[in-house]
Amino acid sequence: MVQEPVRHDENELAEAIRFGARRRPDQAFGEYYHGPRASCALGAAFEGLYRLPEEVGQLHPKRLDRLFDCLEGTIRSCPEGCKKRVILAAMIIHLNDDHHWDRERIAVWVAGNVDPAASREGAPPA
Repeated sequence: MVQEPVRHDENELAEAIRFGARRRPDQAFGEYYHGPRASCALGAAFEGLYRLPEEVGQLHPKRLDRLFDCLEGTIRSCPEGCKKRVILAAMIIHLNDDHHWDRERIAVWVAGNVDPAASREGAPPA
């Protein structure tokens, strides 16, 4: 599979995901936040930029694409081999919710680095 070129804001997005994931150590699936300790990858990116209250309820990250144009302006193929080819924001949600990738693995992939799980298994990079 051909690796798409990485844009400068994809590295910044990856850092925001990592930083937000440290604030909420558990991963959420099917929702941006779950209780005071869990977020999905996009929820982590939002929290990586803004200090959110401990209990965020049903808050939905709004306008992340204004800060990270790559979310709407980049098309990526699913590194798991399914036929999906969608905007980066949708692919991050897909990897989080459908393939249950952890947020660090998603951040590594967003930044265009070799998927750490694939390199451990001897598989080719995503």
